[in-house]
Parts: sequence; structure tokens; C-alpha cells
Amino acid sequence: MNPFATFLVGASILMMLLVYVGTAVHKTKRLVGTLLVAVTAIASIYTVEVMKLKLGIDLQGGSEFIVQLSPGKNDDGTPKPVTSNDVQQAIGILERRLNPDASKDLTMQPEGGDRIVIQMPGITEDEIKEVRTKIQTVAHLEFRRVHPDSQAKLEQIRARGGIKEPGWVEMKYTPAKDSTAPVRSELVRDTADIEGKYVSSAFRTVDAQGNKVALQFNSAGAKLFDDLASIHYMKEMAIIVDGQIHSAPTLKARQYGGRAEISGGSAAGFTQQEADSLATLLSNPLQNPMNILSESSVSSAYGQSSIDQGKWIGIAALIITTCFMMFIYRLAGLVAIVGLVINIAILFGSMALFGFTLTMPGIAGVVLTIGMAVDANVLIYERLREEMEAGKTLVGALEAAYEKAFSAIADSNITTLISAVILFVISGGLVKGFAVTLMVGLISSMVGALIVTRVIFMWVVDKGILHKIHTTKIIPDKVFDILSSAPKFIIASLVVTAISFATLAIKGKESFGIDFRGGSRVDVTLVKGKNIADSEFDAVLKGLKQEDGKTDIGTYYPQRKTDASGATNISIRCEEKSGTVIQNAINNHWKSDTVLGTSIATVGSVIGSELAYQSMWAMFAALIAIFLYLLLRYEVAFALGAIIALFHDVLMVPGLCVLFGQELSVIHVGALLTIAGYSINDTIVVFDRIRETIQKGSGGSMREMMNEAICKTLSRTLLTGPTALAPMIVLLFLGNPAMLEFAMPITIGVLLGTYSSIFIASPLVLWYAKKTGTSLKRQVLDAQIEQMKAEQAIAAAAAASGGKK
Repeated sequence: MNPFATFLVGASILMMLLVYVGTAVHKTKRLVGTLLVAVTAIASIYTVEVMKLKLGIDLQGGSEFIVQLSPGKNDDGTPKPVTSNDVQQAIGILERRLNPDASKDLTMQPEGGDRIVIQMPGITEDEIKEVRTKIQTVAHLEFRRVHPDSQAKLEQIRARGGIKEPGWVEMKYTPAKDSTAPVRSELVRDTADIEGKYVSSAFRTVDAQGNKVALQFNSAGAKLFDDLASIHYMKEMAIIVDGQIHSAPTLKARQYGGRAEISGGSAAGFTQQEADSLATLLSNPLQNPMNILSESSVSSAYGQSSIDQGKWIGIAALIITTCFMMFIYRLAGLVAIVGLVINIAILFGSMALFGFTLTMPGIAGVVLTIGMAVDANVLIYERLREEMEAGKTLVGALEAAYEKAFSAIADSNITTLISAVILFVISGGLVKGFAVTLMVGLISSMVGALIVTRVIFMWVVDKGILHKIHTTKIIPDKVFDILSSAPKFIIASLVVTAISFATLAIKGKESFGIDFRGGSRVDVTLVKGKNIADSEFDAVLKGLKQEDGKTDIGTYYPQRKTDASGATNISIRCEEKSGTVIQNAINNHWKSDTVLGTSIATVGSVIGSELAYQSMWAMFAALIAIFLYLLLRYEVAFALGAIIALFHDVLMVPGLCVLFGQELSVIHVGALLTIAGYSINDTIVVFDRIRETIQKGSGGSMREMMNEAICKTLSRTLLTGPTALAPMIVLLFLGNPAMLEFAMPITIGVLLGTYSSIFIASPLVLWYAKKTGTSLKRQVLDAQIEQMKAEQAIAAAAAASGGKK
């Protein structure tokens, strides 16, 4: 998009938003709000059409590697620590190796002090294998003199039973591809005459003798090579890469001017591909070997399958939500759905504009956003129903509903946003995509609920289209003594928590997936109607060797699930080095008429332990941040009740997920942080109403006022649960394995969050107040007085400022 046009549209939207918020004139607010919604929606749709959504490698296919540079060696053989210069040099080398013609969409960035994250979307499975090889190849280049009587001396050494010639060592030529002839050897110096670090560039050339690789030395290397050539004129010089001789040409000149050539080690010479591959490897060879710590590769067919599933899941979630909202709120429900559609348009438009990447977990984030956006509308509509029942006109009821619901909506979204921000900062990879989608979705959902629906209501009320809101009441207006049953529910919670902890203790390390303990997982999507029996897998995989060729592939665990399209997904968990072997065996044995696509995720034990550590800190930081925010907004009793209920939900979920057959992964960390936001969301709504009931001074004991407040929000709580659960249940039964990892913990978490806000958090607030002798009523009323004084001071300052003008 044109930067000037983007700036102009963005500035216009910001100005309209400021006018909309600042004006008190109803007609102006309606017109500006309409223009604001229309421009934002049109700009979002246009942005998605023009700039397109950037898809992650898990959706478009490709590969991501996290590699670590190993320490090099100094001239005296001592270890040489990895520096930032080494990392940058490695990035430059990998760029030339992996993308020599700049035709691939390759991104690389440093991570930590000695790591590089490599992402190559849109590459084929054959290219992924080649990339893996090139990353791990050190390509140590060196030049060594060949013994003048090399072959005769080798014969003597063999005749003496292998007794070596002092100062010389036997090295073999690189075997010719597809050749069965014996591999030749040469006797060369046991130390390098010139190291490859003096080579500044390498490239393929062609002459009458075929393909060759030309080497260009730097100034120091050119002098060293010429000095060597002048002394050993007309003698052979072996060009050695990674301990194998590629060729041993005769030095036919005394001066080379900094340039040399490598011809193929076989009579046929290099093929074009061999020459290109060798040239890229020799372009400033790596001083630090690299180890692949983790790998995630997805075939394009598997990625397209995920996109198709995501579309259908999103549509299904939207249909379920639409039916539910229209059944409960009739025409007002339709208004909420219009706001939701515009919310989704803004979400995708923002992601396209700022270049955020949509990943498979990001699709789960979009589906979750649908549920959380509807929650805000339910909160407003339940307030609206109460105001209408209190005898207010529709106009007055709408104003009061939006005003009273704003505090709970803002607090709940801010706490969820805290979780999302922490997840974004601490996490990496695909989970970061979920955090980005959730952050943008939270902001757009507030716009949809507080501005879009408000503007629509202005029009339908002003034009006489709507005179009254009709809703289906699912909970009677009655006060239940909920708090009297609290001890029973707390005991039940302790029992379930014990079961959850016992499950983790019994399963032990088996509770954790490859993200935390290392290993590989191969996901296979079969063509609809096709299936592969376990016995067929065993027959194909039996006898396979790991990549090191030393041991077999070990134990593997296949799990099956049917997705939304009716196709079967098979997830195979196996040992770290077995993943690529199993994936290759599956792709080679079953063709595209059976296997639609595959993906692989491999995590080393080092990465696994670090992810576990980071995840623990992410959870701790999120809970502390939420608690501090609650202390600022609420009294100590409320903050403690909320955070204990939050611990209750977060601690239960992992064990229950393991109990239901899942393995804990980094994705579960994202789900737990989302649960934390949702649980606090629910608790804040209840606490907000408790404080409001106390401020109204309706009389009665604290227990009676809290029961009244809880029952007032009970309808909203029981309506919000299904709206948030509906999209998750769709994911749970129709999503692929990666989406299932999100859906199960969030489904359990939503149920627990709804339960704990009523039966855990509120009773704890009352218990704390009694034990400490705290007067909650006095604290709440004092806080209200302080707030009123602050508002009056601000108003007085504004008036004084206006008077001076």
C-alpha cells in the first residue's frame, strides 16, 4: 500500500475516534461513529485484499530451524567463545548457502548469544532435506601438499602393515556419485599448508573440461598461496573439504594472483549441481560448527489442509454464536453479530497492515477472540435488560448499560492483554503467533463491542426501528444462598486438584511432550477415506536406522484423530533423531493418493529444558502482573480471592489434560495464560457487581449483599460460558492435532473459570474479611468517595483551565 495513503487513512481514523469519544452531541456522535466504523471496516478489508495475510510456515509449508553455534578453536587449540561477530558471520554464510540466487523467502535472526532462527516458508520436502544438510555441514576447506611419490609410498605403507610415513597422512577422494569404483587415496601433509579462512569467495565456472569451482583468495591468502606455488612449482596440491580430497591439481604457475580452481575428483568432473553446492559451502567456510537444536517442517499440502480446516472451524464457530445470540437476544443479538464480523475484519486488516504472521495457533486465537468478543456484548445486554426492567426508556437503558459495563469489560480485557503481552515477550515460534492474534483480537473486540454496536443502536433507535429489547431469560430474578454451599465446592475442588496432581506424579516425565523433554513428532494427514493400520506402519518402519546410522528408530507412539473434513490425522511421537527418518519413510512408501501431507517438529533436550524454564517464568510473571493490577483496581480481599481462584484454575488444567491423554507442550503454556485472562475476566465481572451492590447500600449483611450480586451476574455467567465454549468445542472435535492442543485446556479452563469465580473467589473474599476483621463495606465506600473527589478535582481543574482561556 502507498505509505502516504496509509498514513492519511490512519490519521483520519484516529481523529474520528477522538471526536467520537470527546463529543457529547448525540447527532454528531452518531454520524462520526458511523463514518469511523465504515472507514475502518473498508480500510481493513482493502488492506487484507491488497497486502494479504502473511502465513506462517505451519500454514503455507516450509521449515524453521533453531541452530546453535559451537565454540571454535584458537590457533593453540584452546576453545574460542562464540561472539556476536561469529553469529553475524554465520548468518551471512547461511544466506549464501541456502539462498544463493535470492529466490527464496528466507529470514534469519539471532536469538540469544549463540543461536540463529532460520525460517524458509514455501519450500518442498526435498529442499528441506537439502537445507538440513547444508546447515550442519561445516565445509572446512584446506590446502595440503601431495607427496611427490604418493602412490608408491602408499603401497609401501600398506606393505609394512600400515606403518605411517612421518609428517604425512592418507586421505581419500570424495566418492563419485552413483559410482561403484574403488575410492582413490593420496598421501598428503598431516597439517594444512593454507586454511580455508583465506578464501573470500567461491563460484562455479565452466570451461572445455566441464564444471569447476573457482576460488578467490583475500590479500593475505593470495600472498600465502603464491609463496607456496613458487616453492612447489609443478607439484600437486590437494584441495580438501571436510577431510576428503576434491581434487589434487598440479601447480602449473608460480603466481596465481589470488585465484585457484577445483575440478571434480572423478574423471567425469563435477555436475552443475555438485559445483553449485560446493561453491556455496566454500563461500567463507564457517569457523564455528552448527548444531540443530529444534526443527519444524510442514509440507505445503499439510499447511493447506490446516487453512481449510481453519476456515470451516471459523465459519462453524460464527454460525453457532449467531444462532445462540439471536435465540437469547433476538434483534440485539443480530447487532452483536454485525459488530463481531467487523471486529474480525479489523483483526485481519491490522495483522495484514503491520505484517503480523498468522499461524495455526493464531487461528485458534481468532476462534477464541470470537468467544471473548461475544462475552462483552453479553455483559452489555444483560445490563441493558436490567435497566429496562427498572423502568428506563430504551435510550436511557442503552446509555446506562454501556456506561456500567465499560468498567468490567476494560478490566477483564486488560488482564487478558497482560497475559498475552507476557506470552509474546517470553515465548517464541508458533505460540508467539497466538499471542499476537490474541492481543490484536482483544483490542478489535473492544472496538466492536463498545463502538460498532453502539453506533448501530443509535441508528435503529433514532429511526424508530427498535423500541424495546426482547430477551430470553434463562435464570429467574431470585437470590440464591450460593455462599452457604461454598465449603462443599471447596472440598470438591481440593479433591479434583489432588487427582490432577496425582496424574502428573504418576505419569512423571511421560506427562511432558517433546517441547519440554526433547524428541520428534511427525504429523500425517491422510486423504479422506484412506487409512493406514498400525501393522502397516510397523512393517514400513521396522528396521529403519536413525540418522546417525548406529541404532534403530526406537519406540514410537502413533495417535489418530479425524478432522473436520473427515480425513484421518496420525501423530507419531518418537525419539529426536528418528523424526526425519520416519517422515521420509512415510513419504517414500505412501504416495499423494494416500498421504495428503506431513509435518515434523523436532526439539533437542537443551531447547526442551529451556522452554520448561521459560514457561515457568511466563506463568509466574503473568500471575504477579495480574495480581498487581487487581491491587490497583480493587481492595486487598478481592485481589487475594481472585488470584487464589486463578491459581486453582491454572494448577488443575495441566493434570486434567494429561488425564485425558494429552502431553504438555509450549502450546499449553499459551492456553494456561489465556485461561488466566478468562478466569480473571469472569471473576472481575462478579466482583464489579459486588462492589456496585455495596455502593448502592441495599442493606443486609455482607453475605446477603454478595449473594445478591452473584445472582445478578449468574445469568450473564451462564450465557458467557457457552459463547466462549462453542468455538472451543468446534476446535476440540473438528480441529487438527495442533488446534486440539489449544482447545482441550481452554475448554477445561473456561469451565473451571466460570465455576471458580462463583464458588471459590467470592467465598474466599468473605472468609478473608471475617478472619481479618476487615470491613469490606467501609473499604468500598471509602474508595468510592476518593474516586468522586478525584473526579471533582479533575473537573475543577478543567473548569479553571477553561476560565483562564
